[in-house]
Amino acid sequence: RAMVRVLLCGDVRGDLGKVCEHVAKMHSKLDVAQHFQAVFCVGEFSAEDMDLEHRPPIPVYFVDSGPACGDLVEASPQGEEVSDNLHFLGHFGVATVAGLKVAYLSGRRHEELFKEEAEAEDDAAADDDVGFGG
Repeated sequence: RAMVRVLLCGDVRGDLGKVCEHVAKMHSKLDVAQHFQAVFCVGEFSAEDMDLEHRPPIPVYFVDSGPACGDLVEASPQGEEVSDNLHFLGHFGVATVAGLKVAYLSGRRHEELFKEEAEAEDDAAADDDVGFGG
């Protein structure tokens, strides 16, 4: 079974052109058999000013925690092909990409949603300490 070669990258922040340039530069230094089959982008993929004019030379799959995340998740929670070779994986789930099973989660931790839970845990821990004379 052949090894699957993937490229992982962090925050793109709307600069898809930079990702395309990077892939092209890396491929120019590698034998064709060593080229990547896919790129996975994690973190902030979107930005206020998105540059989607570039067409990636290989499939790019992304999750997002940037400014467009809420709109992407609302419009396509199960994911979609945004343009040729550019795929939003979706809100959460497991997908098969280039023969690999990939678990994914888009979004950002919203502190207020977890604040009450953390306070309840703190209160429970404090109750356990009551009467402890050490």
